[in-house]
Amino acid sequence: MSPSGTARPQTGDRASGIASDRQKAGLALSRYTQQVGLVAVIVGLGVAFTAINSAFASPENLIDLFRAVTLYFIVACASTLVLVGGGLDFSIGAVYALGAVVAGLLITGGVPWPVAILGGIGVGVLAGTINAAVSVYLHVPPLIATLGMFFVAGGIAVVLTGGTDVYGFPDDFINIGAGDVGGIPFLIFYAIGIGILFHVILETTVFGYNIRAIGGNRAAAGANGIRVARMDIALYAISGAVAALAGILGAARLSTASPAAGGASLTFQVITAVIIGGTSLFGGIGTIAGSALGAILFAEISNGLQVINVNALYQNIFVGVILVAAVAIDQYRRRRRFRTGD
Repeated sequence: MSPSGTARPQTGDRASGIASDRQKAGLALSRYTQQVGLVAVIVGLGVAFTAINSAFASPENLIDLFRAVTLYFIVACASTLVLVGGGLDFSIGAVYALGAVVAGLLITGGVPWPVAILGGIGVGVLAGTINAAVSVYLHVPPLIATLGMFFVAGGIAVVLTGGTDVYGFPDDFINIGAGDVGGIPFLIFYAIGIGILFHVILETTVFGYNIRAIGGNRAAAGANGIRVARMDIALYAISGAVAALAGILGAARLSTASPAAGGASLTFQVITAVIIGGTSLFGGIGTIAGSALGAILFAEISNGLQVINVNALYQNIFVGVILVAAVAIDQYRRRRRFRTGD
């Protein structure tokens, strides 16, 4: 006891507290390590592409690059939440097309375009809810449930249109996707706004905390009062809504809603960007900022290869190597966390 009568902290307790603080600091640092590496890769590739062809760094080309990444990133925001929550949504590419087709048909059928947009988003919410219901209540693995929805949604889009594109939209609708302010496309502003919104949701809200909890350990999350089934339904409904919204914005940009839009290409590009950005395939880990960097890297490779006149088919080789490296890093991080007890 000290002279004042209060207990002195024990040396062992002090050492334990210091070790705990170090572990927390290490976890916080490791969370952003992959993002720092991605920034370095993005900058390095940019310097290399510019050295080969200075046109890469031109304002016009950079705007094209960021415009190309916007729709993928918008979809990736919702996919990040799903993956962090321990799920997986492979239906996004088909829901992207279906949302655009439904909104386009409503517009050409005389429905005011703001209402038509809500109709397209509503179809995405329905598709996402069905994904969750099949997975939660029928105990179908998310991979199979969402793959099934991929084919169903894609088939419906083709049936509704007869396999032909939908066009003839009013200028006001086209402007939301093709318009710009001072040469900067509206799509870039949409992507920034949606990215900030999803970042705030994931990092600062109870909903975001619950997403990480069910992704880290579903059984423990349920035991602590988190309604896991409701969370799954919410996550997949959000994923479907955002995929449909991105499809509608893409249709506005191109003045055409195509049943062939999105598809497997968009699905795999989005999921690849999210994983490259540091989101774990096993749930619990991931950030919106990381997904943004993954999407930018993906677009940079595609754009840079075009600028330096390299066959675009080589893009798949680069992306494949980067994807494997990202998953390997994820596995290493998980093993290290389990060893250190972080």
